[in-house]
Amino acid sequence: MFRDSRRPPLWPVMAKPRLGDAAAAIAVALVLIPQCLAYAELAGMPAYVGLLAASIPPIVAAPFGSSRFLQTGPTALTAIVTFGALSTIETPGTAEYVALGALMATMLGFFQIIFGTARLGRVAFLMTPAIVVGFTSGAALLIASSQLPSALGSDTDGQVIVRALRSLQAVQTWEPFAILLTCGTGALVLLGRRRFGRRFPGVLIAVVIAVAIGRSGSYPAALVGSIPNNFPSLKLDLPWNAFGSIFLSALVISFIQFAEPSSIARGFADRDDESWDASRELSGQGIANITSGLFGGFPVGGSFSRSSLNRLSGGETRWVGVFVGLLVLAFLPLVSVLETLPKSVLAAIVIIAVQPLFNFHTLLELVKRSRRDALLAIGTLICTLVMAPRIHYAVIAAVGVSLSLQGIDELTKRRSAKRRPLR
Repeated sequence: MFRDSRRPPLWPVMAKPRLGDAAAAIAVALVLIPQCLAYAELAGMPAYVGLLAASIPPIVAAPFGSSRFLQTGPTALTAIVTFGALSTIETPGTAEYVALGALMATMLGFFQIIFGTARLGRVAFLMTPAIVVGFTSGAALLIASSQLPSALGSDTDGQVIVRALRSLQAVQTWEPFAILLTCGTGALVLLGRRRFGRRFPGVLIAVVIAVAIGRSGSYPAALVGSIPNNFPSLKLDLPWNAFGSIFLSALVISFIQFAEPSSIARGFADRDDESWDASRELSGQGIANITSGLFGGFPVGGSFSRSSLNRLSGGETRWVGVFVGLLVLAFLPLVSVLETLPKSVLAAIVIIAVQPLFNFHTLLELVKRSRRDALLAIGTLICTLVMAPRIHYAVIAAVGVSLSLQGIDELTKRRSAKRRPLR
């Protein structure tokens, strides 16, 4: 149920924590820690930046959010959009690139707070269901493709699709051990969920086994490598001179990034017959992004997989997000244990996480129900693939087409009304 409450979006509100919140936080944190490493690499960032984005942002997002289940932090969709916007300006992995990512998160957060405070949360709905389905499906294909080299243990260069194709063609570079770990991780997580439910800690089990294999020295492919265990610290020396070069990207991504958490929160609210405030949620995401940027992280968003896990694990209030962030902070001194984690396992984690983003079933339903919506969704999907890495431009094009079609419909209705004879 959608609503705009009279309470100011920037007014912190928290219910009393419940016993189930702590257990849910542990379950979510055990998934978040390996995920944030994988999403950092997807965004072109060093692994430690993912930990920064997974620690403080969930804590500060909780008091300003609306959904009691939404989990904020690094996500695959936000990571791939960030990579697309920044990789054409700076070289991924460099200090300059990391600083630009922090600036992007800060700018994105300011935009979201402005829009949320102005009660413009509904503007996110300009991304109609057809556009969201097409964009997320295209992004899911790109994300999965970007992980193919690591999953196969090969080392290729080029843009996302080019790298994936080169990896598939260069069979001689495939590493059987890496492929075995990728497939084993996928089987463990997916079959475990099917047999024991979504609370099955398949990701944790896979990571523990993979770290042990990496430590043995027998794994021949790429490992995560060095991860500094420094605690987050406030950083105001961002590359402010690059403000103009990423202004448009940050503005567009501020809405793209909100499309995922808004659909998650709205879905949970509808299922539980609860109210939900889009403008408040948008402001909460903005505060999380500003915090992520000022502490050296990159753009964050709402995670479908972790939010669903939170709900299934018995989380009842937004205190779960606070506890999750504190658990990540507590883990930072021990993070070096993940330095021997094979990248093929991270690739499998990412591919599994983006499965829900590819809505093939919904695309088929659109084809049956509305030819126009189906064409808009498929067109958005194709544009997303063609415009990679700057996939946020696909959303601009799709929204423009959608608004034009709505305008044509409105003009047609008015003309028909004028021509209708009076009785």
